[in-house]
Order: sequence, then structure tokens, then C-alpha cells
Amino acid sequence: MGLSKLYNLYKASKVGKTIKSVHPGTDLGGKTVKQWKKVITNKKSEAIGKKYRDELKAVGAKLTGKVNQTAKNLDKLNETLKKQKKILDD
Repeated sequence: MGLSKLYNLYKASKVGKTIKSVHPGTDLGGKTVKQWKKVITNKKSEAIGKKYRDELKAVGAKLTGKVNQTAKNLDKLNETLKKQKKILDD
């Protein structure tokens, strides 16, 4: 479709005239169904990916907290064992 035909369609829509016909296969600048499906699929996969990334970050943070807590507890146990050994050696 030529530029003049597009202009005429645009002009007709602004004036309030009805568009009488558009030939099959005319490209009016809109997206095809295939293009819309691709956009939607990409957005869904991005959302799913973000969800999993956020869940992985949360699990990683929780695991890091548990590891740090375990390290503190092991340090306390080590100190206690050293004190007991010292008491037993005396």
C-alpha cells in the first residue's frame, strides 16, 4: 500500500468518513498475531525468570544466614571445649 493510500485512510478516519475497503495483506503498521504472541511469550518468560531469580536470591540469603549462625554456634562450642579442656588439665 502506497503512502498516498495510507494518507487517504488517515484523512478519512479524521474527518469521520468510513473506510470502504482495505485489501487483504495490506500493511497498516500494526502487529500480526504472530508478533503479538511473541511479545506476550517474551513477557511471560521474563516474568517467570524474574520470579525464579527472586526466589533463588531469597533461598540463598536464608542459607547464608543459617551458615553464619552455624559458624557462630561452632565458635561458641569451640570456646566451651577449650575452657573444659583447660579445667580438666588443671
